[in-house]
Amino acid sequence: MTDPLLTTSSTSTSLCRVRGFTIDLLFALKEGPRRTFELCEETGKREQYVSRYLCNMRNYGLIMKNDAFWNLTLLGSDFISYLERVSKYSIVVRKIQERKKKEERKLNESSQPKKLKQVSIQAFLRTSTLDDIEKRVVEELVDHFNKTGSKFLYFNDYYKAAEFFKAAPDQMAEAMRHLKQDKIAYPWRDRSLNAWKIGLYKDFIEKLKFHGE
Repeated sequence: MTDPLLTTSSTSTSLCRVRGFTIDLLFALKEGPRRTFELCEETGKREQYVSRYLCNMRNYGLIMKNDAFWNLTLLGSDFISYLERVSKYSIVVRKIQERKKKEERKLNESSQPKKLKQVSIQAFLRTSTLDDIEKRVVEELVDHFNKTGSKFLYFNDYYKAAEFFKAAPDQMAEAMRHLKQDKIAYPWRDRSLNAWKIGLYKDFIEKLKFHGE
């Protein structure tokens, strides 16, 4: 097979100038057809910058455009094969492979469940004047927050909430009234879910984080 760089003198002269970002785009298109905005996202370059390179590459005969998608031509595919055979471009290939591995690593890390920042309530309880039911409510909410990252517990009705916190309904109502006054926790009727939710105030969570540091 004839080396693509030697097919014509004009082609040879043009392809001798192919380097840098053009090669990045060629290897991106080696993975399959891409639209301009996809190449911008993959390379982190602006559309005007990428479009200028794509037009030059089409003039060289390396790529062609089908509707909105850019594709390698036969010359473009052969040229990539040539680059991979030439030792002076091995660094370029290695950098591209390293970049792909780095992107895959970031993708894998982003798919892993994030470690939730734990908050401690012990220091708060030692100095608080909460009664047993109020402490139980706060402890359960903080434990739920540490496990799930959510500051709310949901219940079908208020009686279920009282049962969960081992309190009579009137005791539960009194406990929530005090906790709401102290800006610690509050109940809320979520009509969209037809359920009650009891949650911690955001400022109270931040206070626990601060004292836990």
